[in-house]
Amino acid sequence: MSILKYREREYSYHRGETILEALLRQKVDLSYGCKQGICQTCLLRSNINPPDYAQINLTKNQRFNNCFLACQWRPEEDISLVPVESQGFVNAGVVSKSLLRQDVLRLTLEFHKPFEFHAGQFVNLKKSEKVIRSYSIASTPNHSNTAEFHIRLFNNGQFSQWAFNELALGDVIPVSEPKGNCIYSSEYTDESLLLIGTGTGLAPLLGIVTDALEHGHSGRIHLFHGSHYSEGLYLNTELNQLSEKYGNFCYTGCVSREESAAFFRGRANDKAFSQYPDLKGWRVFVCGNPEMVKVSQKLAFLNGASCGHIFSDAFVLNR
Repeated sequence: MSILKYREREYSYHRGETILEALLRQKVDLSYGCKQGICQTCLLRSNINPPDYAQINLTKNQRFNNCFLACQWRPEEDISLVPVESQGFVNAGVVSKSLLRQDVLRLTLEFHKPFEFHAGQFVNLKKSEKVIRSYSIASTPNHSNTAEFHIRLFNNGQFSQWAFNELALGDVIPVSEPKGNCIYSSEYTDESLLLIGTGTGLAPLLGIVTDALEHGHSGRIHLFHGSHYSEGLYLNTELNQLSEKYGNFCYTGCVSREESAAFFRGRANDKAFSQYPDLKGWRVFVCGNPEMVKVSQKLAFLNGASCGHIFSDAFVLNR
């Protein structure tokens, strides 16, 4: 049995456990969120060099300082841990709440200080020190200093139930600095963009599409949104209107468990890659179900897209 030293105390560590699992098992008060290595809420620092897999998506400076994700590292030796300084949460007030469908909430927050982000990035929203969840930004930077989020309701979701049923206009939520590189750049203006999303994975893609169109993107843009049933295509009307307004934007709704004359029958990624078998020179954005994202990354590459032109955001179940 190995030993973890944290805040001048020693804790047991069982082989195969992540550091986060070991500390939580022993009732250590530690902030965490997704447990998937995405939100970075469980960031700690060690006295030895962490393995690369425990430092994925960390900055060069964080890696240099032996920072790591506690939910990922499964060490095989005794190590000492120290907390990382505050990750820079800022306050934002609730200015709008509306239902996009029965179980998807559109939440708009206004920041108390200037907040810089790119459409498509994600942030951590904090209900409490132990309830922190990651959500992608569905809007573009604007003069009102606001950001929009799409929050899916889960039956036993600590954050989503609170956001739906208790969070009120004027309430304040701490928001982390934005993260992620699944974003649009003006350098892409002449290139073709393929976007594939499932469920609320539409949120960052909506931001990316809006950002591209607002910047006068001249290449083609095709967005595929998938759901089991038609009610899951919660922005169908708005996206069809957008395609009528912009000649270079096309939207395809896909349902996998329902026959509908209005939508393609099948999975969004299957439809996208069959329609575009040659993706050489394209930029590909994939967001939503983690397994769909993983498969789509591979298919995009096999269809000719460069690895550096494939961007993704896998949505773990934020409850």
